[in-house]
Amino acid sequence: MSSTQRFLRPLKKIHVLLVRWGLDTRNYYQLLQAKRKGKNVVYVHFARVNNFGDQFNYDLTRFFGTQLIYTHSYKKSQMALCGSILGSYLRDYTGYVLGAGFIAARYNRRGNDWKVKIIRGPLSAAQCGLKDDGVVYADPGILASQIYPKSLKKKYKLGVLPHSKDVAQMEKLPWTEQVKLIHPRRNPSEVAAEIKQCDHIVSSSLHGLIFADAFRIPIIHLKISNQLTGGLHKFKDYYQGMNMEYENVKWSQDTAVDDLISACKLRCTDNYLAGKQKEVAAIIKEILAAESLKNK
Repeated sequence: MSSTQRFLRPLKKIHVLLVRWGLDTRNYYQLLQAKRKGKNVVYVHFARVNNFGDQFNYDLTRFFGTQLIYTHSYKKSQMALCGSILGSYLRDYTGYVLGAGFIAARYNRRGNDWKVKIIRGPLSAAQCGLKDDGVVYADPGILASQIYPKSLKKKYKLGVLPHSKDVAQMEKLPWTEQVKLIHPRRNPSEVAAEIKQCDHIVSSSLHGLIFADAFRIPIIHLKISNQLTGGLHKFKDYYQGMNMEYENVKWSQDTAVDDLISACKLRCTDNYLAGKQKEVAAIIKEILAAESLKNK
């Protein structure tokens, strides 16, 4: 380890602690505000990172009239909603699973005490020991079109939405005016707005693909790098759960925009998606209402 690395190491730890303190302070303020106004609240453990797919949890619960309050402990979490977060939940968790999944195939949570109502797909279900138990396969991100319903004029032929680990590589490229590079470390409503302004979406972010599905925009998974934890696991999990064909295009410097656009397509019918949305919304609404009553 170089002298520079030794110097930076404690500074990084201090930075992490300061960020956590700031987030915890805001979280406590949100709880006080919600209690003062008599709002419903639920406690949820999720990946509290600056990424639109994870931050979507706040807008999701707010859509159903409930304030999400983050908890560091999975044991205190009343539900696991959006994200590849189930690996951080152990078998003794007794709350609900409402759409979350595993990020990698290595996790084994069979023999658990979980109340699974919605799970991302059959791969995650198998990791929980579930079979055909009447569980709904879906990600709550498919409700994006209901949560962000405003129609926007199309501005771009193609939207490129990289995973946060792929952003630096994509930012270096000379995109034309017909292509919109969409940054994932943004407010989910802003990301949704930019997705809706595109005729087609290619994405290495799973929730980029899910949001585009919800907005009925033709998509293809753009495999930019091998940096993503779990590889293709979460993608195949979601697609199998939605009975959709999984495909990807591997990125290279020679990849043409027209080739990316040609690979994009809608992967389920409007009626199928509407049915899934109705199921997911009904379950989440019912359980949020019941669980929030426990916090009055």
